[in-house]
Amino acid sequence: METVAYGNTGLMVSRLCIGCGHFQKAYPNVEDGGRFLERVLERGVTFWDTAESYGSHPHIAAAFRRVDRSRVILQTKTTEKSRAGAAARIDAILRELGTDTIDIILLHAIDSPRDLRQRAGALQAMLDAKAAGKVRHVGCSTHVYTGPAMDAVTAGAEMEVILCLGNKGGVMLEGSIIDPDPAAPRDPERPSLAAHIEQIRRAYEAGKGISIMKILSGGQTPEADREGWIRWGFEFPYAHAVNLGITYEPELELDLRLEEEICHARRAAGV
Repeated sequence: METVAYGNTGLMVSRLCIGCGHFQKAYPNVEDGGRFLERVLERGVTFWDTAESYGSHPHIAAAFRRVDRSRVILQTKTTEKSRAGAAARIDAILRELGTDTIDIILLHAIDSPRDLRQRAGALQAMLDAKAAGKVRHVGCSTHVYTGPAMDAVTAGAEMEVILCLGNKGGVMLEGSIIDPDPAAPRDPERPSLAAHIEQIRRAYEAGKGISIMKILSGGQTPEADREGWIRWGFEFPYAHAVNLGITYEPELELDLRLEEEICHARRAAGV
């Protein structure tokens, strides 16, 4: 498994990031989820992504009881908006995970510059936690949103990490919600994958740690096309890590094989 510097954070992460979004349903017994994550780590996947809303913090805590915590880079997310609310949630997350430090915490699903401004209190709580040693790095998930949302998080000097949509067809890509009125147009109204890639490139070249998600368009990609779409993710030049939802062994084996093939191809080409 290739490891890379995650932008300017100083962290080293595996190119394959495991998304833990379905563990709550797949592993009612959290110890089973912990054992699966232990096997994931044994295969070299050191970058784990989760969120409060996923319900997988207990599974990760179970894994942390089985492995060397220092080998894992954990990225989680919160939807809190206020400073007090986010501060309380950070302390709760630390308790849920059974760890002293969160490697990366993100504002979850920023949909516009307006949304980012409304979460200024939460961002300040994250920075407070960083100063206190509870959090190592902070950033944003822009989820499926492009346009002004991507520009706003890239412009934020305190934003060290961005998790954004990235897939071969631009499936699920949406314009920023400039006006919360459901009838109001998005910006852009018709998102362009090429324009979104250019925004990711700018963030990448600005030193942000970039990981891409929705590689398989939230499960919409036909089975016959999945290898090609996953390959696209690993070949994408402006992301440090590829976040793939992995819940079972066959998914893990496929993703590991494709990552290894593309890593070997790049090295053979001198890239």
